[in-house]
Formats: sequence, C-alpha cells, structure tokens
Amino acid sequence: MKGKFLLLAIAVFVFGITVKPNADENKKSIPANKELVVALDTCYYNYFLHKGNPSGYQLELFELFAGYKGVNLDFRIIPDSLKFDMLSTGKIDIAVFSEGLDSLHNVFNKYENICSSIPLDDSVKSVWLTVEDNLSLMFEINVWANKLKGEKIYNSLHIKYFRHKYNKTAKQISPYDNILKKYSAETGWDWRLATSIVCHESQFKPTVISKSGAAGLMQLMPNTVRSLDVKNVYNPEENIKGGMMLIAYLTDVFEKKGVAGDELVNFVLAAYNAGHGKIFNFMKETENAGLDKNKWSDVCSVILMKNKLASAPKSKFSGKETMKFVDNVLKYYKHYQNFFPVERNIALI
Repeated sequence: MKGKFLLLAIAVFVFGITVKPNADENKKSIPANKELVVALDTCYYNYFLHKGNPSGYQLELFELFAGYKGVNLDFRIIPDSLKFDMLSTGKIDIAVFSEGLDSLHNVFNKYENICSSIPLDDSVKSVWLTVEDNLSLMFEINVWANKLKGEKIYNSLHIKYFRHKYNKTAKQISPYDNILKKYSAETGWDWRLATSIVCHESQFKPTVISKSGAAGLMQLMPNTVRSLDVKNVYNPEENIKGGMMLIAYLTDVFEKKGVAGDELVNFVLAAYNAGHGKIFNFMKETENAGLDKNKWSDVCSVILMKNKLASAPKSKFSGKETMKFVDNVLKYYKHYQNFFPVERNIALI
C-alpha cells in the first residue's frame, strides 16, 4: 500500500494529475455530515486570533474543504510530540505539517502508515497528513486542492495571509477579557463561552446598536436594560455585567424546567437570542411531538419540521436564526478553548 501511495502521490504532486480512488479505497472516506477531526498549529499563519476572531490560512482552507465534503470540523491544537501518534492510531483524521517538505521523511520513517497530500500553499509548502487506512481521504484532498488552486479564492487567501500584516497573538481574546472573567466567575459560566457571545453579538464593538434596538457588547434589548438597571449600556463593564445577570436568570429558569448538563448551555444560549418565552413554546411543541423537550437537538428537529410544513402558520420568528446563533457561539467557544487553558470558574460546561 505504501509503494502504491507513493507512486500516486508523486503523480499528483509533480504533474497535478487527478487520481480517482478505487472502490476498496473509497470505503474509508469520511461520509457526508460526519465530523472531521483535524490538528492545527498555532503558528504565524495557520491558526491564530485576529481581533478576537479565529483566523488563519489553514483554518480557512479546512473550512473550504469541509464545505466541499459536507462535513463538520473539530479543530484540535495538538503538539507534534502527540499529533503524529494520534493520527497514526486514528484519533484524528488530518494533521497539518508546516515544517517544510524536506522534513517529511522523518515522519514517514517513524510512521509507516502516514501519507502526505500535495502542498496546499505556494509559499510555505505545508501539507496535510492522513493515514493509509483512509487513503481515499488523501485522494479527495488532492483532487480538491488541485481544483482550488485554479480558483480566485486561492489567490485571495494568499493575499490575505501572506501579504497583509496581522497581530497574530493569542495573549488575549479582547480588551474585555478581565471584565468577562470577573462576571463569568460570579455567574458560574466559562468566560470563554461568555466571550463567544460578545464576539458573535458585537464583534467586541461597545457602541454598536442593532436594528431591533439591541445595544453594546452583549447586545442588550431596551427592556432588558431597564429590568437590570443598566445605567449606560455602552459602558463595557455595565453591559457585560447586565448580560451575565441575564444569563444567570436564564440559567435558573431552565434549571427549574429540568434542563441540565450541556443541554442547559444550549437552551440558555437559545433564550438569550430569542427570549425564553419563544423557546418554551418550542419545548411544548417538542413534547407534543413525542420528543424530549429538554434536548436541544429534538427541539431543533421540531423547528426544522415546522418550517418545512406548508400548512404551518407563518410567523416572524421561525427559530432558524436562533439555531444558527447557538451553533455559531459554540463554534467560537471551541476555538477559544484551543487557545486558552481551562478556567476554574466553569460550572455549566
């Protein structure tokens, strides 16, 4: 298998030949909608925080590949001392190798079942590593990469990451880290999760206001501002304090409904976006449908089903935007977990 791979890989690498895997090789391919576990490096262009947002050339490449494959991504920051062992034993699906092509032989000599894709950039010559047991994934990467290099987005990524200057540090997510840590600790939330709400809601801009009237870092609605006695909604500390008070209230509300564990986070986030009254209505409909009203995935199933029914009465609130909100906030949270160690003030997670 190794010799077969090397011949095919050389053909793709040198000549840009697109090779279609045979049926036996294809059976190992990642199916659509499955999570793809990838290991990244927090180096100067692969994966870093830029103004609080997860950024990076490799990160964007993976997101493009995930769209091409129709899969979800689970990013992991893993040191080289563990990364290749985890790849070789199947604990991760793809590992980024950014140490230069000349160093690849060291990996191949130690791990006979690891294979390399063609280079995915013209500047640093990084590659993605897979294993022979999932050889069809390597073929798909090569086919996709060859096609990508002929598209405008490839040049755009090079301009973005190899010509522009970024502050590629992860010492802090935003200027409001200490405030978020302070009020998250009082609430019992992970500050990185609270920060994910701020990033999604305002992109860390304290004076932003939405069309609906939501204002400040945590996009507090006027009624919420009045009920929480927030004097200056554009003051970062007052806004964050109010937002975390709202989260504490919603946490208590859903705990009394019997929601617990990871599901509690999902429902609190959903209610933060839509209001707990709307979420209660969907929970009731979920229960009426014979599903678990305290399981967010079941509630989402009802939301999607209701939106598909032509007979269902149309309303301004479909629930779909709330589903996206929960997914996006948790996506940010996963990224922030990669950059910062676990905090002691975690109660919900």
